Amino acid sequence: MDEPSDNREIIDLFLVHVRMEKNLSANTASSYQEDLKIFDQYLQKTFPDDKVSLLRFTGEDISGYLEHRRQIKYNSRSDQRLLSCLRSLVKFCHLEGYRKDDPLATIPTPKSDRTLPEYLTESEVQRLLDAPNPSDPMELRDKTMIELMYASGLRVSELIEVRFCDLLLDENLVRVIGKGDKERIVPFADATAVWLKQYIAQVRSQIETSEDYLFLSKRRTRMTRQTFWYRLKEYALRSGISKSIHPHTLRHSFATHLLNHGANLLDVQQLLGHASVDTTQIYTHVANSRLKKLHQEFHPRARLRPDGRTSAPENQA
Repeated sequence: MDEPSDNREIIDLFLVHVRMEKNLSANTASSYQEDLKIFDQYLQKTFPDDKVSLLRFTGEDISGYLEHRRQIKYNSRSDQRLLSCLRSLVKFCHLEGYRKDDPLATIPTPKSDRTLPEYLTESEVQRLLDAPNPSDPMELRDKTMIELMYASGLRVSELIEVRFCDLLLDENLVRVIGKGDKERIVPFADATAVWLKQYIAQVRSQIETSEDYLFLSKRRTRMTRQTFWYRLKEYALRSGISKSIHPHTLRHSFATHLLNHGANLLDVQQLLGHASVDTTQIYTHVANSRLKKLHQEFHPRARLRPDGRTSAPENQA
């Protein structure tokens, strides 16, 4: 088969392949496209006199690029996605007969950064939920979005894709399409159902549009992730929350609060739509750190002195 004429054509053909043959989600395909464009830019800048095709890069090229990314503070999760993208590209090239070697054969997968996710306390979530003014139509929309996101642990990409047909209001359920186009049905609380009904009756049903999305912007088009993030940060400032907040913070808070109240890890995995329980496992570290803090604060023998006595005097009977 004739080789593509340039790197742009390689990327386009590869993206068609992963979308049509591998059934990758639109978000993942978009991320792969961005990864390949930036890698291509790195190759052309590094080898200006010898245009390196995305069909010809070597393991040494990849090692150099990973070192470059470390210098500009890319995290390991981003590097893992990049390598997954490049492995898929190499497999595509093998399938199409563009190359036979494997430049990634000696490239190790970066270990994950086990940083604990930032989350809000239950009181902070309540303050955030109270921040929007429900008498304002746009703020009623925002409040309903925040309520649903926290109540069901949705990703922001799942939240903005919710359509009328995905809501089962009488059963307090919402159908969402997660990563890899996997469908799951998630419950939400009675209080969330109240806000959904109020938003639909007072705001959404008054908008004349052919769009079926539940949450619309002022332009009567589907809300974007960027707009929701901006609005969320505004409400965080309004409610006096000093933490760096983003839409995923609500998802982290959802999972952490469930585990704090005794939920089963496998159940939380199913609610979040994680493919592996290992991904959900990180939230147990958050819950366990809270338990350790409680133990340290309240257990009479948590802070023993060298002589075996507690650091604080015991209460006298």
